[in-house]
Amino acid sequence: MTDNHRSTGKQQSLSQQVDMFWDYQNVYLNQKQAELLLAFAQSKGRLEPPKIYYNSQHKNQVNDKISIEKLGYQGVDVPDSGKNSADKQLVFDCIKRVAIKPSPDIIILVLGDRDFAGLITVLKASGITVIVFARRKSASKKLINLVGEDNFHDVDELPSLCAGLKP
Repeated sequence: MTDNHRSTGKQQSLSQQVDMFWDYQNVYLNQKQAELLLAFAQSKGRLEPPKIYYNSQHKNQVNDKISIEKLGYQGVDVPDSGKNSADKQLVFDCIKRVAIKPSPDIIILVLGDRDFAGLITVLKASGITVIVFARRKSASKKLINLVGEDNFHDVDELPSLCAGLKP
C-alpha cells in the first residue's frame, strides 16, 4: 500500500487529520491573513482547533488574540518573560499531541526561527507532513531546508495559495 496522502502539491483527503500551532510572538498576521491561513489548513483535511501562542503581558497580543479567537483559533497564553517560553510551550504541546494516537497526518507550524528545527525533525521522522508559514525574509534557512521549498510558505503568499478557497 502506498502512502500518497503525505505527498505535497496534491489535493489532500478531507479524512486526514490536520493540527496547527502558531507562534504569534514570531509571526504577526492581520485578520485577513488569519482567515486565509484557516482556509488553507481546512483545505488539507479535518482541522483540530488551531492553537495560537501569545503572551498576555503584551497588551497588543491580548487584543489581537481576542479577534483571532473569534475565527476559531484557541489561544494559549504563555505569560512568562523568560527567553523562548512560548516556543517551549508550543514544542511541548505539539509533541504531546503527536504522542496521542492517532497522531495528525499534517501539522502546520506558523513560526520562523530555527528553535523549531528539532521539532520538525521529530515530526518528519514520525511520518507527519510538516508545512511551515513564516516571513521568508526573517525565516531561518535551516527551517526552510528542513521542510523543503514545497512545504514552506511566506505568509504573504496566503492570498494566492487560497485563491478559490472559502475563508
